[in-house]
Amino acid sequence: MIKRNRYTSIVLIIVAFVYIWTVFNISKWRKNLVINNDTVSYYSYLPATFIYKDLRFNFVDSLPLDFEGRIWFQTVDNSSRVQKMTMGLSVLYAPFFFIAHTIAQIGDYEANGYSSIYGMFLCLAGLFYGLLGLFVLSKVLFRIFNDKITALTILIIAFGTNFFYYVTNEGEMSHSFSFFLFSIFLYYSIQWNERQSWLSVMSIGLSGGLIVLVRPSNLVAFIIPIIYGVYNFETLKTKINLLLKNWWQLVVMVAIVIIVFSPQLFYWKFTTGNWFYYSYGNEGFFFTKPHIINGLFSYRKGWLIYTPIMLFAIIGILMLFRRLREFSVAIAVFLIVNLYIIFSWWSWWYGGGFGARPLIESYVFLSIPLAVFLDYIFNQIKTAKYITGFLLLILIVLNLFQTLQYRRTIIHWDSMTKQAYWSVFGKLKFPNDYNSLIKTPDYESALKGEPEKKKK
Repeated sequence: MIKRNRYTSIVLIIVAFVYIWTVFNISKWRKNLVINNDTVSYYSYLPATFIYKDLRFNFVDSLPLDFEGRIWFQTVDNSSRVQKMTMGLSVLYAPFFFIAHTIAQIGDYEANGYSSIYGMFLCLAGLFYGLLGLFVLSKVLFRIFNDKITALTILIIAFGTNFFYYVTNEGEMSHSFSFFLFSIFLYYSIQWNERQSWLSVMSIGLSGGLIVLVRPSNLVAFIIPIIYGVYNFETLKTKINLLLKNWWQLVVMVAIVIIVFSPQLFYWKFTTGNWFYYSYGNEGFFFTKPHIINGLFSYRKGWLIYTPIMLFAIIGILMLFRRLREFSVAIAVFLIVNLYIIFSWWSWWYGGGFGARPLIESYVFLSIPLAVFLDYIFNQIKTAKYITGFLLLILIVLNLFQTLQYRRTIIHWDSMTKQAYWSVFGKLKFPNDYNSLIKTPDYESALKGEPEKKKK
């Protein structure tokens, strides 16, 4: 019997309409505010390569004064200039950059790589990859769950998490792109474990290479295909035999990952003289001092404070061990290791942002336990279904409302406290004492891995 995905299709259409409307309603490219903050570094490879023909960034010295602050770089040995971020996003931006550059050359925009038309197409790139990521994820879920559960899971991720903000409001950031790559990666990881096709090998290698090229710490995603299907000693032996039997495919897969990442190695060699270069300077990880509790529950950026609906996914992980065992160990190990790595970063709150933004791409993997939880609940008595459904609705509305608050800076980008959070809860106006309630993070101490100093 052919499964029909009517509800999922309707949800995807609704999501696409709302996301597109929101992006064009915000239209921050008109004020040329897109190529800003981290995007400056992610994007810089494209204009440097295709407009200024200078990956050493010496051209910056001859730019007009109004370009000040528009192009960042690190200085190596007081001479060479190198980008802080890896080039993965530039690769994914590229088709949209070329369209924007063509329009700029024949239209009324400055074809300098930084006029508003380029920002517009970066926003459209984030929207494109974000929606495509949801579509691919729906294909993954629909292989395992029925139409209604798949549709509800997509709806929750699209409107109940900070994924909504980072596609519609800051789509130029890395998260919608990584979400898309994680979706492709998961789809073909499952396929490879079921039947070891060369298409799956190529797709895992390509998507996995891009995942690492966008954010090297996301190498942790490879836990999923490696451990998938393992949940006891017998399945562990079966998995080891599968890997050994198909060792040649694994070699090809790793080779593809290395090839995809190799342009970054050549860039580092060209600019610094070294094949590997740590471009973050004095910023780093403190693996002996992780801030996992803060990362999960702090009012500054706590994941489960600003995205509480994902509690259902965490509960669902426990259910995996009885209801969908092939995913159980892989997703549990991935989440533990990923949380540890993410919240060991010196700035565990990751500067300015809405909630725990480094976890957004993880929602792809967490959609499985989330759907397991929903499937269990919606097969219970009506009372349980109605209570859960009402709670889900409340949490979705809360996320959308807090997204609006964040856009208006009522929820501060990096300085929220418990007092500030509850003073603005459910409100669209600042309280009179707001500035006395927020607390600027102690970035200087955090860089050293030291506790924040109390302000006098």
